[in-house]
Amino acid sequence: MSANSSSRIIRFSTFEINLHTGELRQRGQKVKLQEQPLQLLAALLERPGELVTREELRGKLWPADTFVDFDHGLNAAIKRLRDALGESAERPVFVETVARRGYRFIGNVEKPAATLSALSDLKRLEQDTEPGRIPTKVQPTSTSDPWTRKRQFVGALLAIVVLAGMGGGWFLWRRAVESRSSQVPATLRRLTTNASEIWIIASAISPDGKYLAYSDKTGAYLRLRSTDEVRPLLAKVSDITFLGWFPDSSQLLVSWTIPPARKSLWAVSILGGNARQISDEGWSASVSPDGSRIVFLKGAGFGETGQEIWLMRANGADQRKLMSFPEGGFALPVWSPDERWIAYVKFKSGPNTYESWIELFNLEQGTKTVVLSDPHLETWGFLWLPDGRLVYAMDEPPPSHYSSNFWAARIDLSTGRFVGTPARITSGDGFAVKPSVTADGKHLVFNRAKPQADVYVSEFSAKGPRLSTPHRLTFDEGDDLPFDWTPDNKAVLFISNRTGTTNIFRQRIDEASAEMLVVDQEKKSAICRLSPDGSQILYSVPTNPSDNSQPVRLMRAPINGGPPQIVLEAPAIGNFECSHAPAAICAFGQENPKDLVISVFDPAIGKPHEVAKLQKQTTDWGWGLSPDGTSIAAITFGAADNRIRMLSLSGQTTRELILKNWTGFNSIDWSADSKGLFVSSNPAGLRQSLLYVDLAGNAHQIWEVNHFGSTWAIPSRNGKYVAILASTLDSNVWMAENF
Repeated sequence: MSANSSSRIIRFSTFEINLHTGELRQRGQKVKLQEQPLQLLAALLERPGELVTREELRGKLWPADTFVDFDHGLNAAIKRLRDALGESAERPVFVETVARRGYRFIGNVEKPAATLSALSDLKRLEQDTEPGRIPTKVQPTSTSDPWTRKRQFVGALLAIVVLAGMGGGWFLWRRAVESRSSQVPATLRRLTTNASEIWIIASAISPDGKYLAYSDKTGAYLRLRSTDEVRPLLAKVSDITFLGWFPDSSQLLVSWTIPPARKSLWAVSILGGNARQISDEGWSASVSPDGSRIVFLKGAGFGETGQEIWLMRANGADQRKLMSFPEGGFALPVWSPDERWIAYVKFKSGPNTYESWIELFNLEQGTKTVVLSDPHLETWGFLWLPDGRLVYAMDEPPPSHYSSNFWAARIDLSTGRFVGTPARITSGDGFAVKPSVTADGKHLVFNRAKPQADVYVSEFSAKGPRLSTPHRLTFDEGDDLPFDWTPDNKAVLFISNRTGTTNIFRQRIDEASAEMLVVDQEKKSAICRLSPDGSQILYSVPTNPSDNSQPVRLMRAPINGGPPQIVLEAPAIGNFECSHAPAAICAFGQENPKDLVISVFDPAIGKPHEVAKLQKQTTDWGWGLSPDGTSIAAITFGAADNRIRMLSLSGQTTRELILKNWTGFNSIDWSADSKGLFVSSNPAGLRQSLLYVDLAGNAHQIWEVNHFGSTWAIPSRNGKYVAILASTLDSNVWMAENF
């Protein structure tokens, strides 16, 4: 084969297309494909990861003077292409539909080698990064205290949609920010094209700019940027949530969890050899510019956050705690170029507020300086550039408020203060997270993440217990969160933002479309429940959506249509739940700064009275009311606590269930017969485990999903089915230049 024809071969997964001969092959075998679907595939492969509009495809497939039913022809060509690739529109692997706009190739594309000069580097990488050379357990070189986790995320991603269930509290951290600069954004280029099934978890560019390290659920990989050739780095480690480089570009700092242990820090050489554990607890680390010290996080945090900042030598010795913040947390500690300062994002959440700010710590003087405080500041995107500028992520204003982008502001290293006006670096859809930069400051690499929450349905049996394979119920592009079932057990009630605002929907489990309920102009909170007899929908409407400490109206409306009515009004109402008939009570929780107060009420006339009070912990409470109306089960979100508090409403003594080997709880819901509990656990921040817990405290894992987002299970009234919240994520690596 000539060099020219070889350069026209594009490979993806087990397929390769020869643009010169017009042939598609899979594992060497020719795949029959007509000319138009082949041209369509070639057009999508020209711009992997980018939207190719229907109009662009029309121009490529049909000349201007051709008279044809374009929509039918394109749809038919897409279907034939998907059939050849073995996928469907509902479960795309390579070709993604962008509704009413066009299509996008989402597979991982391999380009032909660009030059022969990189062959020596490739050979070295091939020899020195052989799969299987990294152990799953080694002797630690240092020790530290136990750690735990809070409730949200994975360490690569910001507080996108915080799905903290308790049968389901839903907190949408969607905030707006005013534009601060008219500067033209940097040049952006997409580096990976992973499908949502194998989304990018962490990434980092080497200081010399030569390598890109990244991880997904299959392991960690090293890409030689000059040729785009990829070699496995840690092929047998699947839970890598953090990647960082040492200054010499020959070693990586990596964090992962070996169950049931906590997340630990390792040094991995790209030249080969075993991984070396340098701290048995730690993540979100940063190596000093001279390579001698490492600053990192410990303590009970969610995702890649922590409640403590620590400092140690590069070999793991001389660990000491710099500071702690148990009432909130830290994210992404980084070094200043002169090594005199450490910068980090600090945050604190209350029952009705969320605060975040950038703080600097002077290592010589031990002083702290706040340089930026803004509620629109994101937790997961932060970096100190070699030229002294701080890079941070801010939420976009509506209608792009499901996105964030990077800004940069110069710091005076003598005072630790901002100088000049912040300038925008990036512009794009999705959340910009996990930045890294080359030593010359010319290449900024980051993840662009787009999460989505959907409803899945499964059959459940307490015998075993067992869960059938969940199937997806909702297929829209919004976030869908299940909260209840209709009394006939045939339809799920869920909250969705698919219309641009929060609304209540009902969808039968044997149908593909949903019906909106309670159509009005009220700004509803993100929870809905049915009354005990199933005839009324209960939902809440805050009088001041930006301040939940103000009165919240609890409303009811007939499920089959009719005007809504106020049930009661009280401040700081969060979660609320109802029993099932014949029991006829409902309960709501009021989240105060010092405690959670739970009150029961009549769903028809209100009249609440307090039945329980739980003292505020370092993390928030999640709770659920049993369907028989006799008990409340409560957990602390995401902490090291492995207890479930069982509060009796019938005068019995409060007791505790101890769940052996399980922590990091982020939802709790009762089974339909009130004889068990569905609890989700995510101690490592990346893998959600859905548990069924009997009332003796025996926990059984019934489902597992590799994702950061919370999950929960809502049983149908007959107990035969459960509606499950599960999230998908599109996350890939991008690079910014000329910033």
